[in-house]
Amino acid sequence: MKSQLLTLVALSPLAAYALPQHARRHGCGKPASSSTTTTVITTGILLTDIPSTFSVIPLESLQTTTRTFTTDYITEEPTTTVTTGLPLSEIPSFTAVPATSLPTSTFTTFTLATSTEGGYPVASPTTASKAIDATYAKATQIAFKVAAKQQCGNNDRLVLPGMPWTVANSMYNADQMVGKQCTNFDGILQTTDGTKVVEWTSVTDVELVEDTKDLCKGYTNIGIGVNLKKQLKDIKSIPAYYKWDRTNTTEFRGSNLFDFITAPTPDDTTSTATSEFMLWIRNWGNQVPIGYSRGPVATFDLFGTSWKLYEGKNPASGVTVRSMLVDENYDGEFQGDLKTWLDAMVQKGYIPDSDYVTVGNAGTEIFYGNAVMNATVALDIKV
Repeated sequence: MKSQLLTLVALSPLAAYALPQHARRHGCGKPASSSTTTTVITTGILLTDIPSTFSVIPLESLQTTTRTFTTDYITEEPTTTVTTGLPLSEIPSFTAVPATSLPTSTFTTFTLATSTEGGYPVASPTTASKAIDATYAKATQIAFKVAAKQQCGNNDRLVLPGMPWTVANSMYNADQMVGKQCTNFDGILQTTDGTKVVEWTSVTDVELVEDTKDLCKGYTNIGIGVNLKKQLKDIKSIPAYYKWDRTNTTEFRGSNLFDFITAPTPDDTTSTATSEFMLWIRNWGNQVPIGYSRGPVATFDLFGTSWKLYEGKNPASGVTVRSMLVDENYDGEFQGDLKTWLDAMVQKGYIPDSDYVTVGNAGTEIFYGNAVMNATVALDIKV
């Protein structure tokens, strides 16, 4: 009884430091919804009943109890500890008990369990090749029924008859753009094995305006129009080749990428039921994808190099966008089977293989700058 009372008086102030005061945990970007105040009260008999002296009690004779509680969050409100008893001025003198003999029953230990809520899988490396097929380098221009054409209208499009592509100047935020963007068709090339390649030029003359410098003005691109509306499980491959030579005469902000949309139904290209996937192979001016501020949700090894996946909703459409950002920019040329990329999205559970591919293209997002890019693209969906 004597030693128990001394234990309560000596340890009760330390109990306040055994509990975290401001620990907090965020789940899915939001703080924990529960918020309460925890009160710990330590009580004992009156100190006036303690004799002036008592013997030291061996540690092994003391009962020790440890209680462990597990929780997946800590409330944001501070913890209040209340200790009751007589004022210290009224406590008679006594002989101190060595610290090693004190019991630990007044301490509570909290073990914080790391929550798996909102966790994302990390991809296992996959085997792919970063090698560029020399066949494309030997492509030569062939006669084509459509002549070279300049397109500087904010929604100009040129469908290439007999080819799987549309050359598009999609400046969807042109009303907030000072300057102009042109997407020009230059011709058709053919490799030694008969593969067709479209040759085009992107000419950018967009002023850097402080209020709109972070707004994408539009997308200059080559869109695929053959074998869309096919389910992923029925697509054998999506061979892709993208080569560019860019000359920037001022600061330029933008990115070269592939952009695909999948949906549960074959005709859906815009609803919130769709999923948008972007493969960023080169960026300029520190452009970053949607969701970048929250950090990557997964990492991948594809096409012989490493990538980070970022995820977020397009604030304008509400569509979930998942962007693969390469760790080290490609230097002017990319080649790979994009089915490998989309299959990785299926394997991680982002979409089912029953989804339909409803949109596919390769191009450049434009923010601002004065620049010219000469490019060639080969993009096909094989079933």
